[in-house]
Amino acid sequence: MGKQKLSSLSLRVALGERSNLILFVILIPIILLLVLNFMLVFTPEMGFDALWYHLTLPKLWLLKHQWYFPGGLLYYSVMPRLAETIYIPLLQLFGTAGPKMAQYLAGVGTAVFIWKILSEHKISKAMKLAGVSLFYCTWLVSWQSGSAYIDLIRTLLEVGALYYSLRGSWKIGGLLLGLAIGTKWFSLGSLAIFSIIFGPQIIFPALLVSFPWFIIAYHFTGNPIYPIFSGVVENSLTGIGNAFKHILLAPYYLTHPFDDFISPIVGLVFILALLSLRVKNHVLRQISLLGILGTCLTMSLDPPSSRYFLPYLPALVITAVIFVDSLRRPVFKKTFLALVILSGFVVLSLRLIAMAKYIPLLLGSMDRNTFLTKYYGRLPGTFLDTDGFVAHLPEGSKILVDKLHNLYYFPRDFDHSSWVSDTSGYDYLVTVGDDPNKIAGQLLHQNNLQIQIFKLNK
Repeated sequence: MGKQKLSSLSLRVALGERSNLILFVILIPIILLLVLNFMLVFTPEMGFDALWYHLTLPKLWLLKHQWYFPGGLLYYSVMPRLAETIYIPLLQLFGTAGPKMAQYLAGVGTAVFIWKILSEHKISKAMKLAGVSLFYCTWLVSWQSGSAYIDLIRTLLEVGALYYSLRGSWKIGGLLLGLAIGTKWFSLGSLAIFSIIFGPQIIFPALLVSFPWFIIAYHFTGNPIYPIFSGVVENSLTGIGNAFKHILLAPYYLTHPFDDFISPIVGLVFILALLSLRVKNHVLRQISLLGILGTCLTMSLDPPSSRYFLPYLPALVITAVIFVDSLRRPVFKKTFLALVILSGFVVLSLRLIAMAKYIPLLLGSMDRNTFLTKYYGRLPGTFLDTDGFVAHLPEGSKILVDKLHNLYYFPRDFDHSSWVSDTSGYDYLVTVGDDPNKIAGQLLHQNNLQIQIFKLNK
């Protein structure tokens, strides 16, 4: 009997050690990516949309106290922009790192919600960590965590709505969905899906919270859902044939997306979510339907974008983990965990390679302007004051910008030709690629990026 007890104890110790080892291995890429993403918060912004409007709109509000900018360049100024509004004080207090930190924390918060939802099911810590890894250890989440985009903020709000809806709190769920709609119009699609799954009562609080954004859009443009149906954004939905093809081949299009890579096994996660629909578990089917219908909505866009898919990834991840955990054969769970670990390390490796360029910047051996100039090929249409010439123009000068698209790094107050009807009365013109003989003024300077500064005649 003593030998049997000793043998049993030895077996439990061995199993415990093996379980701890698995937890440790799953945690490695999660922890390292948490650190890497945090470091990216303090690097210069290089994302196109962030330099175009996510950061530029809050900066312009601080400079001009102007909300809406007519014309073609900043048509996003009248769209839902809850995140950009939050960015205003963050930008004022902490510079670029403030908005980036909001995105970073949104990514971490989404991972916490995934853990909390999985914790309400009787599954092991290893499987719960696998769920966190499947979301957080992705290329898309990693680079977004160090950017001033808004997709992680929308994702946090929608996974929060899922968490509270599953607990029967449709009022809080609706409130969070309303905030998500105030972040991005695409969350109206999420509201439709939530209302199908959890009931139409969720619609009222969501629309009530998001109502100010409809009013703002209507006030400035006469269209409460501008720029939808306005001619500014056309062909947002693909044709029926393409939509069917994208949905049918969703595992392929998710793993090999049009724009941003997610992870090597995201297609498998989608397949597992589909299989889970056969399980007689009402809660699991609700979560699965949210992820699947959201994916179908994303696949119907033209082109399908992995950034728009991101809010539905947590539902797919949660469903896949619970489904695999319910399978009786241990080999399925072991294989699943092995694939999750492998995927996490693949993404970590890719992120380490991408992170290498920031090392001189983080160590202080390279300044921001030098860094951005070196990688200017990745910043098309972006203004950079590489030699500080624009920053030292006389105080109080009226500056007009033309042609350049992404103006977050412009160091002074300015107007752009797209929203100015009368271009007279300006002291300087900043442009690129213009013939000096066709400009009513004198070419004062041209920096090493061929950006020109003209002194205009009055």
